[in-house]
Formats: sequence, structure tokens, C-alpha cells
Amino acid sequence: MTCPFCEIVDGDGDGDGDGNGDGDGDTLLLEETDETIAFAPLDPVSEGHLLVVPKTHYESLFDIPAETLAEVTTHARSIVRRLRDAGFDGANLLHASGEAAQQSVPHFHLHVAPRRADDGLDLWPESGYEEGEGKLDRPYERIREALELECAGRTDS
Repeated sequence: MTCPFCEIVDGDGDGDGDGNGDGDGDTLLLEETDETIAFAPLDPVSEGHLLVVPKTHYESLFDIPAETLAEVTTHARSIVRRLRDAGFDGANLLHASGEAAQQSVPHFHLHVAPRRADDGLDLWPESGYEEGEGKLDRPYERIREALELECAGRTDS
């Protein structure tokens, strides 16, 4: 199986990942920049839900270069502003990196879910995380240590 988003970028597929471009994915390309594309997902979660994807294949947030990430987020921001001008009240930007985070397609992408004040959607994750009393600082100590490694000279771009 090929990357369904690469198929869409190449114009050779319909986004269902089977590589045959038979139209059973019916991808609706909405907008394109030099580095990114925006298209409707197969299963939208809201009115006007779309995906913003880099044209170059990067699997996740772990390997996308900072410059490409900036292109994707700039495109998403431009879309959100125009959606607001078109009458939407807000937007959720959603992203998952890695299988543990439930990333469904291994090609970096941002979901842009336009919102209306009365749409009744709840796209914010419910917290199922419970930390024992007095243990709240422990996970953040590990995170702080990891972030200090970054500050000590390690750079990822």
C-alpha cells in the first residue's frame, strides 16, 4: 500500500491508499501552495473539515523540518482566517504523531476543523489520566529534564 497523501499530492490517486486512482476515495482538493495542499478528508468531523499536508513526505512531527512545519501551519492559519471571514466562529487544529497518538496516516498532516458556536461538537480529548496524590510533579520533572537537553545545545530542525 502506498501513502494515500503522497498519491493525492502526485495527482495519481484518490486518497484511499490503494494506488489505483479508481475514484473510490473521491478526494476533493481545495487549495494548494508551493509546499502544501489542503483537501477534504474521507470522514469529516465537522462542516468544512479539511487536512493541510506538506507535499514532501514526512511521517510525523518527529521528522518534519521546522521550515516545512512552518509552511503547513502558515497555510492552516490562512485557511482559518478566511473561514472566520466566511462565518465560522472558531476552529480546532488537531494533530497526532505516532501510532500511540492514534496517527491514522503516516504522513504529517494538520486537521482543520471549522466550528460554529452551536455545532454541538466536542473535539477536545477527555482526560483519562490520573496521577496519585503528591505525584503530580514527577512526570513534569522528566519532561523538564528532556527539555533541558534541548536547551543544552541539542537542536532539531
